[in-house]
Amino acid sequence: MTTSQKALGAVCGALSCLLTGPPAAPVPPAVERLTPCQADVARAVTEQLARAPKGRFVPPDTLSYDGGAEVITFRPPSCGPARRGAEDDCDEDGVPGNAVCLYDRRAFEGSRQAIKVPGPRRLSGTGLFMSLRNDRPFVFLVKRSRDDGGTCFPGGARSGNLRGVADQRWVNAHPSLRACPSL
Repeated sequence: MTTSQKALGAVCGALSCLLTGPPAAPVPPAVERLTPCQADVARAVTEQLARAPKGRFVPPDTLSYDGGAEVITFRPPSCGPARRGAEDDCDEDGVPGNAVCLYDRRAFEGSRQAIKVPGPRRLSGTGLFMSLRNDRPFVFLVKRSRDDGGTCFPGGARSGNLRGVADQRWVNAHPSLRACPSL
């Protein structure tokens, strides 16, 4: 091929491009728009994982710690009221009476931490809790430290407006106690 044939080929290629348009570029996938609720849940999950990174994300709004021993379901105010039922299944897993639930807002609203194992444990969630449901038949203690006596909530107790224990980070679901010890 001579130089003039190469030039003619280049010109024809350019002319063809002008007539048909540039080669099609791949179209990026549509960017999903998040609702304010979804964005707030994503932010809350990210912040919680930064504080306690061993959680496993369960879509769309839950983190599970220690194989489900502690489960945090995020419900920021932008998501509206949770409209949770009054039955003895505060964690809504279909097994009544197997958890103690701590809520970050009064009246059993907001994000929920469900504690499903007995014994003492440091909470993975680090926010305040403002209400509590003990759906288990035994005592649940909220404590400042592992060795603290704690504040006692008997089996079946519900408190929609906690005071004085909202910032405590240790809990103990105590299956050997069926009633709070008298002090």
